[in-house]
Amino acid sequence: MSQFENGKGTQVKDLNIIRVSISKVTLEEILKDHMVDYDGKEYLVFEVASLKEPDQFGKTHTAYISKKVAASKGKPRKSKP
Repeated sequence: MSQFENGKGTQVKDLNIIRVSISKVTLEEILKDHMVDYDGKEYLVFEVASLKEPDQFGKTHTAYISKKVAASKGKPRKSKP
């Protein structure tokens, strides 16, 4: 199962490039615990999406970083009397 954590970014002026900022703490956590394994190699997986409107800091895009989390086992069952 994956959970997503955000980074924010803006489009580079006059280019089709999105510059993304991710905090060092978040990046270190991902590198330590949430890398995705493909054929014995580890990768950082993330997606960049445009926001409907810029945020209060003028950021126009958000980055969703795929993180591994433990799968939920569902709701506990109630025992019948």
